Amino acid sequence: MCQLKSDNPSFVLHGVEDVKIEDRPIPELENDEVLIEVAKTGICGSDVHYLKHGRIGSFVVKEPMCLGHESSGKVVKLGPKATGLKVGQRVALEPGMGCRTCDLCKGGLYELCPNMTFAATPPYIYGTLCRYCETYSRHG
Repeated sequence: MCQLKSDNPSFVLHGVEDVKIEDRPIPELENDEVLIEVAKTGICGSDVHYLKHGRIGSFVVKEPMCLGHESSGKVVKLGPKATGLKVGQRVALEPGMGCRTCDLCKGGLYELCPNMTFAATPPYIYGTLCRYCETYSRHG
C-alpha cells in the first residue's frame, strides 16, 4: 500500500460563483472500491455551468458539491473485494456510474443504465477535483 497523506483538499462549489478549497474526509473503501490519488482533472463545460448557474437542467446544486469528473490518477488502496487493479497502477476514471444491478449493467452495458449517476452531478455531490476519490474496480 502507498503512504497516504492525511488530508484531502477538495474544490467545493457552495453556490453560484462561490467555491472554496476544503479538507474533506478520505473515502473509506468497501467491497470492490478502490482509492485513487487524482493526478489530473480536466475542467468540463458542466463544471463551468454549475459554477456560473448552479444547475444544468433539472440537476440543481442544493448542497456543497466537489466539482470535477474527467480525471486520471493512480490506485493507492484496494477495497477487500477489488479485482483487476493493483496499487500503483495508473488509471483514467469513468465519470458515469451504473447501478450495477439492472440487466443492462449485469450484461456489461452499464453506459445504458437507466439509473446512471455521474460524479459531480446532483444528487451525487462527490467529484474528482480533490486529492483522493473512490471508484469501483470493475463494472457489474
